[in-house]
Amino acid sequence: MNIFAKRSGLVLFDLLSGEEELSVRELSRATGVSVGQVQKIIAALVYDGFVKSDGVRTAKTYRLEKRGPLFRKWLSSYSIADKCKLYTYNSGYAVDELYSRLESSKSAASVSLCLHSAARAMEKSFTTLENLELYLRAPEKRIALEKELRLEPCERGYQVLFIEPYYKTIIEKRSEAKGKLSVSPPLLTVLDLWHFPLRGQEQAEHLLRSHPDLRRLALAQS
Repeated sequence: MNIFAKRSGLVLFDLLSGEEELSVRELSRATGVSVGQVQKIIAALVYDGFVKSDGVRTAKTYRLEKRGPLFRKWLSSYSIADKCKLYTYNSGYAVDELYSRLESSKSAASVSLCLHSAARAMEKSFTTLENLELYLRAPEKRIALEKELRLEPCERGYQVLFIEPYYKTIIEKRSEAKGKLSVSPPLLTVLDLWHFPLRGQEQAEHLLRSHPDLRRLALAQS
């Protein structure tokens, strides 16, 4: 079983974000993933040594033993450029105007800030980059957004980047509101940035060190 497949993503996300003690039913309830599927994911993690199980049958308990190694394996297994479809653009608008038009657009609910744009929204930016990077929560809105933001496709570099998410369920269920826009959650932002070619890893490392929601992962890395 590929524990890093898109259907396992939300369970892994909640597992790495939570306490060491695990409950299959609580994970199922929190994620909306069936109990049977959660059990398969946990069983694979037990087999690989990331999770420890005690007891038998209904009395079984689980504990996340290797948070750091599991996170590092996820980092090495996932690359946003390989897993997601990316659209690169230039625009007739400056970045500030792009944000303003996006915030007032009816399409605002169909996107989430990601990558460096997410780090800026969290006030954890480590670079001076000012590009606009967006997850398309509703890919069918892409053409309308291109028109609203006066976007022209480009082959090298970008001012605006649209991304169709691989872990769509994480974006749908764990994105956070920042003003009028939603933002990719910190953990997924680190995963996305890690192999991103434009100063991604240094921004990911800074976010991992500085964001309070990532404290457990940061400690597990040390």
